Amino acid sequence: MFLAWLLMALTLSVSPYLTDKDDPAVKDFHQRVQRYWDLHKKADAAAPPVDKKKEPDTAAILAHEQGLAAGIRAERKTAADGDIFTPAIQRALGAAIRHQLASGTGKKAREIILGEGNPKNPESAAKVELAVNAKYPSNAPVSTVPPSILMALPQLPMGLEYRFVGKHLILYDEKANLIVDIFRNAIR
Repeated sequence: MFLAWLLMALTLSVSPYLTDKDDPAVKDFHQRVQRYWDLHKKADAAAPPVDKKKEPDTAAILAHEQGLAAGIRAERKTAADGDIFTPAIQRALGAAIRHQLASGTGKKAREIILGEGNPKNPESAAKVELAVNAKYPSNAPVSTVPPSILMALPQLPMGLEYRFVGKHLILYDEKANLIVDIFRNAIR
């Protein structure tokens, strides 16, 4: 059943607005994401190393994650909602998400987004502080973003992800375990 839904989602038409790299909002979004990712790589190089030749040490991995997050926070002291999710790209993302949720697979996509994997689900014991540069709690579930939604959104570098916390879309830096930006009420 899931495979059939996935194949159907992959064949849906996506919004040309978000795949058009010449569109000013999309171009600006990609530039902002790239500036963040360049900062991420710089902070990653300065974080405590993890010896990749040996068996991964949990303490070393955690020290690297914390050092990476601290380096990013130091460079983004004044970061706020909308630094990457600008109003122009929020309008485009909102339209693309609404379009996908209104499609034939929209009901299932909404269930996936707001279901048990969403940390704002009533069954989730973990609470996520929705703030730019906040740590994503290790005990909080990380929501699944349906393929139909992912295909409608601009592509991100590997390690930077779209996730939902309640009805809010976040940019999540997986390696730093950090909330990079927030598009509040992306789903209505």
